Amino acid sequence: MKEEIAVIIPAYDPEDGMIRLVEECKEVFANIIVVDDGCADSFQHLFKAVEDKAVVLHHEVNKGKGRALKTAFSYVLEKLPDVKGVLTLDADGQHTVADSIRCCEKFLEDPSRAVFGCRDFESDEKIPPRSRFGNRLTSRLMKFFCDISLSDTQTGLRVIPAAVLKELTEVAGDRYEYEMNMIFFFKEHLIAFTEVPIQVIYIENNASSHFNPIVDSIKIYAIFFKFVISSFGSAILDLLLFGLFSKYIFKGLFPAYFIEISTAAARVCSGIFNYSFNRSIFKSRSRVAKSGSRYLLLWLVQMLLSAYIVKFLTAITGITPVFVKIVTDTVLFFISYKIQQLWVFKPERT
Repeated sequence: MKEEIAVIIPAYDPEDGMIRLVEECKEVFANIIVVDDGCADSFQHLFKAVEDKAVVLHHEVNKGKGRALKTAFSYVLEKLPDVKGVLTLDADGQHTVADSIRCCEKFLEDPSRAVFGCRDFESDEKIPPRSRFGNRLTSRLMKFFCDISLSDTQTGLRVIPAAVLKELTEVAGDRYEYEMNMIFFFKEHLIAFTEVPIQVIYIENNASSHFNPIVDSIKIYAIFFKFVISSFGSAILDLLLFGLFSKYIFKGLFPAYFIEISTAAARVCSGIFNYSFNRSIFKSRSRVAKSGSRYLLLWLVQMLLSAYIVKFLTAITGITPVFVKIVTDTVLFFISYKIQQLWVFKPERT
């Protein structure tokens, strides 16, 4: 472990506890990189105090935690090409070396996967309400909308495979959003990750936390919002094409069946649009023949279910068909989202 894993500590206006953290890490790890993220002169004595135990990299101005991590990743790629992974720690003293060791031991069992040191937000009452609510919300949204199971999305204690550091330097984000984007990167590129329970340590009730549940939730909702836009866009396209086909093309060619033919032609075109858009949303790398056939099957089943359910419920309830169709298609919409996520566009290795 001493030579196989490098420690990265991004720091912005740190406390004296950073010195103690570096000293404790030095007893276990040979390579420690501390990133001074544009701290004021009044904090430079802290970085000078650890220069004999760690490599200290400096940003002239504050660039954000994401950029600090990327700076450290680039250093590791250039100067420490033989390490198997990197351990990231927050400089505020929330992570213990004992927990770090356990995470690294777990990582070394399989250096191709990432390890997250996760706090217990369900039962630990020491966690401040803001952090408890924010992390619970984010974790549940990620599970439903992104199919990512991670109980602590905000943890800074992570062990990351060295094999993906170059790609991670190109992931979007320079500030705290970068850590969330990193999780999406792991999901998109099928990089496995696991969790290790860690202690919950909060200093001054976590007053320095930069966690923003609204911003992070919006990032997760964005995937679902794109799916909604795709669905509404295809519905509008279907309507416009139907009007065009029925009035200007098929009415003259097939006067007896122009409505049916126009409906089918418009539905096929809007379906192709919807498939292409959703394939991009779910970042699918599966073969078009495979995902396309699955999408077509889902599309046909969903259309038939909608028709028969609306007919059945209208008959037994007496409610107007339009209202029944709105409710039915809304339910089928959410079901379709999960099926496309988990089956139609299921990620596969290339």
